[in-house]
Amino acid sequence: MTTITAPTRADNRTAVAGPGLPAGRVTIADRVLQKTAERAAAETIGVEQRSVRVELVAARDTALVRVSAPWPVPALDDTAAVRAATPVLEAATAAQSEIRRRLTRLFGREVSRVDLTISGASAPQRKRVL
Repeated sequence: MTTITAPTRADNRTAVAGPGLPAGRVTIADRVLQKTAERAAAETIGVEQRSVRVELVAARDTALVRVSAPWPVPALDDTAAVRAATPVLEAATAAQSEIRRRLTRLFGREVSRVDLTISGASAPQRKRVL
């Protein structure tokens, strides 16, 4: 469980808690942080949330996130889409940076590292034409 505690001295209350906010404690369950990270990673990568696995190590002021997910690839028989696709390493590096940026904003604390493991490929579902 993650806990953020404001100082109890009244003279620092507005500096930490903000003007008009009481000093105190905000506790966010690790499960909430994990589900938030799963959703953000799934949206960023472009896969379903249920296929994303996240391991989260949170400290007081920082977090480390490990993401494992399949990578979306175009249908291999669509040569135009394959040629237009960004190389996986380049796209994964961009996704890693975006996940870190989003989670830092959502968690309200620095995410010091995001490790991204590509666990497979996710091809688009073919639709039948009747």
